[in-house]
Amino acid sequence: MPRQARKVSELNIYHVILRGINRQIIFEEDNDYLQFISILKYYKNRCDFKIYAYCLMNNHIHLLIEHSSTNMETIMKKIEVKFVRWYNTKYQRVGHLFQDRYKSEPINDMRYFLTVFRYINQNPFHAGLESVIGTYPWSSYQEYLALDDSFIDINKVIKLFADSEECINFLSTDSNIKCMEGYPQSGISDKDALQMIRERTGCDSTADFQCLELFARNKYLKMLHQSGITIRQLNRLTGISRTSIEKAIKSE
Repeated sequence: MPRQARKVSELNIYHVILRGINRQIIFEEDNDYLQFISILKYYKNRCDFKIYAYCLMNNHIHLLIEHSSTNMETIMKKIEVKFVRWYNTKYQRVGHLFQDRYKSEPINDMRYFLTVFRYINQNPFHAGLESVIGTYPWSSYQEYLALDDSFIDINKVIKLFADSEECINFLSTDSNIKCMEGYPQSGISDKDALQMIRERTGCDSTADFQCLELFARNKYLKMLHQSGITIRQLNRLTGISRTSIEKAIKSE
């Protein structure tokens, strides 16, 4: 069966996840984390892409990337190959390190951009790896605290807030919204689905959602369904008819 084509971002921005094969540990010690960051920096300077957030967990990696002249597939292949060669040499092993190809979801609006931005930086907290948000050493949170733009492109993100302090406050506010692999394709509770709808659309009520311009409403319905919210839930939580939702999902 052919692989499903990746969804394309209108903004060229993606949330990318790399997992260890069979969910095995990728980073055994601090030097492994440092080497991966070094490789990111190496290709960032050569492949013309921007990184707005990252988090290196022991068996998977989150990146929030905007590509330009070099496409995402080429960027990720270069990063993966270089790190795997280094890793296999260091640990005297052969074969694959990462599980299949990387996962990605397109970012098509800045509201969801900020949702993913916070989700990535809070990943260690929700995984129980830190008791206070922002203390984990292998995430971009540290660059935002230090206002260090030598590696992470923090300025574009900070400009979305009144100032850097508001940005840090946003990062420090606990959010249960999960992105991509965070929710299974079925079984999202109505409470979580409603929170997702509100955060991604900016609508605080069913009435607000129903008042959206038709094109925007259909775009959100399609995006929310792709994120795992069922047609029945969308009907129940937005008040939009199932027929209209089905048409929105099938639209180009």
